[in-house]
Amino acid sequence: MSKKNVEEIFQLILDTLKQLSEEQVENLSSGSATLKYTETTTKKVHPYEEIRDKIQQAHSISDIEQILTTHTKKSLLSISKYYQIPTKSSDTKAILTNKIVTHFGKSTKKIPEESTEFENIQQQLEKIETIKDGKTFINNHATLKTKVNLIKLAKSLNVYVDPNNKKKDIQSRIVESIVGARLRGKGIRERV
Repeated sequence: MSKKNVEEIFQLILDTLKQLSEEQVENLSSGSATLKYTETTTKKVHPYEEIRDKIQQAHSISDIEQILTTHTKKSLLSISKYYQIPTKSSDTKAILTNKIVTHFGKSTKKIPEESTEFENIQQQLEKIETIKDGKTFINNHATLKTKVNLIKLAKSLNVYVDPNNKKKDIQSRIVESIVGARLRGKGIRERV
């Protein structure tokens, strides 16, 4: 059995336990109850399909948040993967919840403009062809004038920067990590 299969089994167990009441879990753990697997002839509904149905039937944002608050970050990532919702490893539970709910056409708290601005910056950086152009772009971008915003951008891009470094060093690190890495990879592919 692969590590992936074991993770899926544990996730299934976790999802099953979340659907039980506290009394039912207590009875299971004390041995006074058991879980029974029975195959039904009716169409099987995946637990994530049930979550989708609950979200679509919810009347308010607080109802939706209540549905998803019992889930761990790993569970929310698993739901996102199931529905092919793009995620980042740096996404928090709140952001994942927002992305899932938005995917199903419900609106929750607005994603901060700052994070969408950083996503736009990332997309622009990925189009830049030279490191020099990348440094010029970051240097001239209005949002990235402060060191604090540069650090936030680096964090959203999963680029480690030392907050004690100078602004220029942080800019260089971001450009090297995004533009430089892509250019190095492109060079390697062209040589092969």
